[in-house]
Amino acid sequence: MRRIAIIFTGALLAVAAVSASAQEYIPTPVTVSSEKVKLNGKIYLSHVVLERQTLYGIATAYNVKIDDIYEANPSLRETGLQKNAIILIPIKEEAAPVKQSTTQGNYTEHTVKWYEDIDDIARKYNVTVADIMQFNGLTSKKLSTRQVIKIPLPDMPKIPADEPKAEETAEPAAQPAEPEVPAEEPKDTVSALDFVTPYASPKDIVNLSLVLPIHASGRVSELNMDFYSGVLMAMKDFEKDGVKVNLNVYDLMAGIPPIDALTASDMVLGPVASRDIEAILQRVDGKVPVISPLDQKASALAANYSNFIQAPTPVDSQYNDLALWVKEDCADSDRIIFITEKGGSNASASIAIRSALAREELSYEILNYAIVEGTGIPAKLAEIMTKDGVNRVVAASESEAFIDDVVRNLGIMQGKGYSLVMYAPSKVRTFDTIEPAAYHNVTLHISTSYFVDYDDPKVDAFLRSYRSLFNAEPSQFAFQGYDTARYFVDICRRFGTPHWPAFLEIERGKGLHTDFLFEADQTNNRRNKAVRRIVYEKDYTTSLAK
Repeated sequence: MRRIAIIFTGALLAVAAVSASAQEYIPTPVTVSSEKVKLNGKIYLSHVVLERQTLYGIATAYNVKIDDIYEANPSLRETGLQKNAIILIPIKEEAAPVKQSTTQGNYTEHTVKWYEDIDDIARKYNVTVADIMQFNGLTSKKLSTRQVIKIPLPDMPKIPADEPKAEETAEPAAQPAEPEVPAEEPKDTVSALDFVTPYASPKDIVNLSLVLPIHASGRVSELNMDFYSGVLMAMKDFEKDGVKVNLNVYDLMAGIPPIDALTASDMVLGPVASRDIEAILQRVDGKVPVISPLDQKASALAANYSNFIQAPTPVDSQYNDLALWVKEDCADSDRIIFITEKGGSNASASIAIRSALAREELSYEILNYAIVEGTGIPAKLAEIMTKDGVNRVVAASESEAFIDDVVRNLGIMQGKGYSLVMYAPSKVRTFDTIEPAAYHNVTLHISTSYFVDYDDPKVDAFLRSYRSLFNAEPSQFAFQGYDTARYFVDICRRFGTPHWPAFLEIERGKGLHTDFLFEADQTNNRRNKAVRRIVYEKDYTTSLAK
């Protein structure tokens, strides 16, 4: 049995290095990504490295220099390309018939790009935000894509003659700080700490068993190693906070771990696949909570096994939240349009979403059509849409070709003067043939399990720490490993064994990649029902809905 025991009690974090034999790379074709990422004011394309892709092949596909990729990803010089790693590709400035900026007398005209905000523009021209706002008579920092604004030249007067004086728009002078008065912060969720419970007692040391198929066919599973690396990042943070965790890591490919060791733990995290989770559940026989960390389909195990905890939010919970979101957004003058594919192969998604709408008692118009019906769809949409309010279009399909056709037809309807917003299953985020710009055009709304907000300072701190420790970029599996270990160990530490699972239902957790809020079924098994709502905004940003 391959077992790694790591105890975090104040010693430095120990990271086990797993070596793999060098492989001969046969270049894999590179598909150019259209997913844009904004970091430190710069825009990059986000590329997921596939097995046997080369840096030369990636640079050629994106029409950039290898040195440009190294500059955007400094750790690549030491680590080289790693399968499933996310690397940043600098975007080359595209030629345009109109220049981005034109100098006129005492100012420069600047055309705002979709990824720019007023702070970016101020830094670029070495002026202050206040200079730009005063020179253009702006009352808000919000800018629109393709908006033309005037940038005062650094040595010229900052305000045109017909503008108000600076003192009229300047920010008020800072006032002396008043003594702070302690105030009770509002709570958006109930915390288990609000209850006096005779059985909730903190633990000095949390015992965590991590079970993963680290090796397969003699090779390291890089995805599972990413998850493991995320868990190690959580352990590193616990160590810094003075929290003691006894982490036992078992390689499932060497066989089922000793049952006595597992049942002596406070929790078992893993394995990954449903069949492996079931094998562990059968052996521990309800004596220790078993947490499913990655497989959404594993939620079906809850019907037969006690002490099972499903960490990934099931798809039906995402559909339920999507329907609730539509209900919350819908005004009296709005109309709900339910679009589904005629004769489609994924009828389950359509049925599930329609059931979710029914539970919210929503009335809607239905359009059921096949892609082959072609140009006749806009006319059918015109018959059921309204121009008096917003058309809230629910595209109940997980077919890439059908969603592409729906987005195209909705674009046509917008051109005809219809106001609309599109809602769709989270799977549409994975579709490669649909340009993200098309989603932004229809203001796509998605309820999903996973989303990383790169504007979050905590995410930025995690990225810096991960890069420093592993010389690599964290994948989504690394984020999930961190969030899962951080949440469950913290709950167990604060509320103690064996009662900590009861607090999962009242203690909401916000991670970097996913959220946690559980509900228990009649067999005392718990499923995560927390989702993240994301919106593809018109300004080409993708943000968490508040």
